[in-house]
Amino acid sequence: MPERTDNPGATDGLADPTDHRANCGVGVVMDLDGGRSHETVSDGLELLENLEHRGTTGADENTGDGAGILLQTPHEFFEAEIDGLPEPGDYAVGSVFLPPDPDAAAHLQDITETVLAEHGLDLFAWRDVPTDNASLGETAVESEPNAVQCFVRSELDDDEFDRALYVGRRDLETTIEDRRPEGSARFYICSLDRETVVYKGLLTAEQLPAYYPDLLDRRVRSTFAMVHARFSTNTLGAWHLAHPYRNIIHNGEFNTIQGNINWMRARENDLAHPAFGEDIEKLHPIINDPEQSDTASVDNALELLMQGGREMPHALRMLIPEAWRGEANRVSEERREWYDYHASLVEPWDGPALVAATDGERVGAVLDRNGLRPCRYDVTTDNTLIMASEAGALEPDFGEIERRDRLQPGQLFVADPEEGRVVPDEEIFDELVDEKYGEWVEKHQLTIEELAEQDPGPKGEVDSLRSQQALYGYTHDEIDHLIEPMAKDGKDPVGSMGDDTPLSVLSQFNRPLFTYFKQLFAQVTNPPLDYIREELVTSLESRLGYQRNLLEETPEHANQLVLESPILTDTETAAVKDLDGDLSTYVLDITFDPESDLETAVGKIRREATVAAQEHDVIVLSDRAADADAIPIPALLATGGVHHHLVRNGLRNHVGLVLESGDPRAVHHVATCIGYGAGAVNPYLAYQSISDLVAGPDGAEEDAAIEAYIKAVEDGLLKTMAKMGISTVESYQGAQIFEAVGLDSDFVAEYFEGTTARTEGIDIDDVEADLRKRYAVAFEDDADLERQGEYEHRSSGMFHEWNPESVGTLQKAVRQGDYGQYQEFAELMNDQQENLQTLRGLLEFDSDRDPVDVEDVEPVENIVERFSTAAMSLGSLSPEAHENNSIAMNRLGGKSNTGEGGEPPERFGTEKECNVKQVASGRFGVTSTYLTNADELQIKMAQGSKPGEGGHLPGEKVNEMIAHVRYSTPGVG
Repeated sequence: MPERTDNPGATDGLADPTDHRANCGVGVVMDLDGGRSHETVSDGLELLENLEHRGTTGADENTGDGAGILLQTPHEFFEAEIDGLPEPGDYAVGSVFLPPDPDAAAHLQDITETVLAEHGLDLFAWRDVPTDNASLGETAVESEPNAVQCFVRSELDDDEFDRALYVGRRDLETTIEDRRPEGSARFYICSLDRETVVYKGLLTAEQLPAYYPDLLDRRVRSTFAMVHARFSTNTLGAWHLAHPYRNIIHNGEFNTIQGNINWMRARENDLAHPAFGEDIEKLHPIINDPEQSDTASVDNALELLMQGGREMPHALRMLIPEAWRGEANRVSEERREWYDYHASLVEPWDGPALVAATDGERVGAVLDRNGLRPCRYDVTTDNTLIMASEAGALEPDFGEIERRDRLQPGQLFVADPEEGRVVPDEEIFDELVDEKYGEWVEKHQLTIEELAEQDPGPKGEVDSLRSQQALYGYTHDEIDHLIEPMAKDGKDPVGSMGDDTPLSVLSQFNRPLFTYFKQLFAQVTNPPLDYIREELVTSLESRLGYQRNLLEETPEHANQLVLESPILTDTETAAVKDLDGDLSTYVLDITFDPESDLETAVGKIRREATVAAQEHDVIVLSDRAADADAIPIPALLATGGVHHHLVRNGLRNHVGLVLESGDPRAVHHVATCIGYGAGAVNPYLAYQSISDLVAGPDGAEEDAAIEAYIKAVEDGLLKTMAKMGISTVESYQGAQIFEAVGLDSDFVAEYFEGTTARTEGIDIDDVEADLRKRYAVAFEDDADLERQGEYEHRSSGMFHEWNPESVGTLQKAVRQGDYGQYQEFAELMNDQQENLQTLRGLLEFDSDRDPVDVEDVEPVENIVERFSTAAMSLGSLSPEAHENNSIAMNRLGGKSNTGEGGEPPERFGTEKECNVKQVASGRFGVTSTYLTNADELQIKMAQGSKPGEGGHLPGEKVNEMIAHVRYSTPGVG
């Protein structure tokens, strides 16, 4: 098989238009008795209008972010519109967007007819859908497509017809994408189905029925109506991005989307199904556009599973499983076996999500395992289901409500007109579970506990520990401030917020590749997890082995090695390396000869991995051979490089990747390696370093210290995942929840494809230059480690923006009230010509405009009224500083903010009081008096940077005054 090495380039510019985020309104109205009526449609539209606040508009208030409705095909209506229409179910309707240009549209219609005909589909009629854009805003009109419907018939039976529609649509989409005829940018197939039809667009909820008069015709009847109002945060709307998609509506975000897309891409070569035959190639790529929204991507995945023969509830549960591990989750054994088996087929699509889907007759809804998107529903006395993303979206008279309920975290329901009811989660699973799943797992699945004894101690000799540490860029700072506290306390050490050292690309010190990747945080509509209090929904479980054909279920699918944690001891790693039975391992040396070069070395291990992936189940990327004659490839580069190469060649799902390396030692290092594809990590040099730290009569027990370090890494990994609202390592693996800062975009696109890289920077040659400097130092006669001053100021160490000179200058300016002294401080902070520190410091104003006369500028006293201080807690700031901010803002007419640390009630009603008061999960002095004294309340429902842990005020700072404010105990952090 020829290897693919191509990759797309990185996004240009600082803003990425493909970075879709949304917080939307969803709703379903359904006659559970199965009757079709226009009332159901009109109720759906009313529900949608009541969700208008869930949608949004931009500067152009008449352009919405998107709204739409999915209905059953209204045969009576279409029968009056189209001559010679077959009986219901014997034809399909396609909703299509075409370009406004008639010639371009006609050409695209010809292509559509030709491609569909190749799949036994006769497109026998087109219909121009009546539209009225009078109420649309300028932005929506500028991008408005021509909405049409096509009608397709076939002599195939129902199942074959459905598959032909699926394959034909995908073939058509790929053909248009490849040929790119004129107007193709406006071409989009909203739906093509025997049973359903979609009306949607770049509309507000209120505009939808006015824009599509069809929806007001009483002949348009349906058993159900699925509606959606889109609220796109940080991005612009588009006609094709409006919901519904072909099968689903969705509120939320799949935070693991990049990984899910990569894994699906890797599986494509193994997809096979007798009903598709060779036509299955026409479905590739399954995720038909890697830059489309996360909803469109999960719609693609769900459609594949359903067309491949799985029922809708089965498919939904595969993609969005509940939290099923652990006795505390109270999941039955049969159900747990079902999840265990299917976890070998596909990773969870994780993030805050409410997904409602249909198979044309039933409607199912599933909530993410954390329940971070609401789903409320009523069943009325006339057996109508009203479901929405909030209560009251369509409010019947109270006496008409027979049942009122909600979807709970991880729960699924199916509204089934054939049964005339909402089928609960438990009954749905009665149809899914089967003894065979437990039998297959029992017979074929391996666990690490079966292979290796519990022995955390380091194994294998490391020649000259100091040389090895220097080779991988260890510093005394890391050993003293990270590794030793982790081995002592079993926790990721706590530091102050922020990092005032220069970006790695600007640093005068040799920094590891890990540091060029910045963790992303949950933002806007996307909450982090409280991984401490929500421990039930988190999982460190990882799987190694071949993920087989997703459209098939065999006993061999369960043949994988299951790890309770992705952090392996040396003993466990040795056991994985020795696998040679139903599962086999290939150990791939990721070191290279000093006479060679890094780019050649990465190419070599990629080629070797390609062969190994076709013959083995696990590949261990190992740099144990590193010494004076063998330079280790940076662990992150080796992992990302091999992972993406295997993805491109459709082999990544054939093998599990284990990293055995001396490079990772901090939580961030391990997180990046897992985020770029590693299923497990063995930081063997960290274990050796801990062994050295505890050596001697006063040292702690070696095993206990290493176990504490592993626990600290595991907790830190959970915290890192929690920042992005991700619950499981299986979802986090390969999800690339990072941004590259200071790396060349071509370098990122080749080895870390799909990672945002808004700035340019160093490339592989520069990475190699840094690597060779470390190599040269490591094998000097008396190699030693640097003290870089990363975590505390050192005169000979890293530059810190807050250093004795800058702090002293500010203090002097404040104490003496000397504005000239303050300007000197400002110059120290702003002038970064000599000490490069930040991206901001590299920017200069570039304008050819004439300056505005100062007399034409708004007066200073008016401008400052819009000022607001940052939210900084009392305790992180001294009482004097905290009060001074409030006094200044009150005198200026601006606003000051308490931060989450509360405020002494003695300040209420004085000029020391803060206008804005924060509430942080009910903590820190929140009383009724506190709330009533606020002009503005800010409620922090989660702590994004330190989820579940709060402000981390050290105990020694909690004096009598702080304890009084926070209603806490002095001396306790």
